[in-house]
Amino acid sequence: MRLTRLAAIVFPLSVGLSFLAMPAPAREPAAPVRIGMLANMFRDVKPAVFAALSRPFHTLVESQTGLKSELTLVPTPDELREKLESGKLQFGVFHGFEFAWMKQKTTALEPLMIAAPQYRPLRALVVVSVDSPVKSLADLKGKTVALPLGTREYTRLFLTRQCEASGHSPEAFFAQVANPATPDEALHQVLDGKTVQAAIVDGGAFHSYAERYSGRSKRLRVVVASDNFPEGVLAYRPGMVEDDTLRRFRQGMSTAHTTPWAGSCCHSCPWPAFRPCRRRIRSNWPTC
Repeated sequence: MRLTRLAAIVFPLSVGLSFLAMPAPAREPAAPVRIGMLANMFRDVKPAVFAALSRPFHTLVESQTGLKSELTLVPTPDELREKLESGKLQFGVFHGFEFAWMKQKTTALEPLMIAAPQYRPLRALVVVSVDSPVKSLADLKGKTVALPLGTREYTRLFLTRQCEASGHSPEAFFAQVANPATPDEALHQVLDGKTVQAAIVDGGAFHSYAERYSGRSKRLRVVVASDNFPEGVLAYRPGMVEDDTLRRFRQGMSTAHTTPWAGSCCHSCPWPAFRPCRRRIRSNWPTC
């Protein structure tokens, strides 16, 4: 009888201990964070080239947050908004003015981080030579202008709006819109004065040109300047992203520009750094 009672105690205990001794099942790796970017951010980049350029971005995200990522190009701001609202994407990278448009359609999206370009404020400029008789954009009607490849989207928007205000598209307003390879080449062509009467560039490109070619830049003048555009944004929909993921991104990506990978990402992204979005900016996003 004693042996029976002892077995009744020892057997369940031994079985329980055997389960405790078994190795715990391996944890499945966390699913990659799904990030969408607007395709017009890479308007002049071929898909194969974009795939190669995006690799440093994935490495940077993983090194700073400990999370793998998937990067998807999305055709339009509305589609990016819808994918964020449905949870198909966790983060979306918008131009500041496009995010302003989306905020007018929904209050569900929130900015987590602000893109921090090297040169601020964001402005579009129409640049001519100091000897040019041009005093306004209207004086460039029927002329040839340079809009370099890789031009920032807010600069394109400014040019389109300026031309549409006179009832024309840029293609109809100007005799020709040339596309030099770089902003520097566009500004050089303005100074040469052979084929191009003006260049449309962003303020950062003009500032960089002045630093590299201080003498030549003094022979240029800005004839039209846009108002300041809002900076780009990394946005999400509250409730669709885990708090830990938000924390990792907010903390990790705010110092990403100090890492060795940041230089490589400057070539694949329109901005070299992110900074956390302050509460005041989140509640008072500018309109465009």
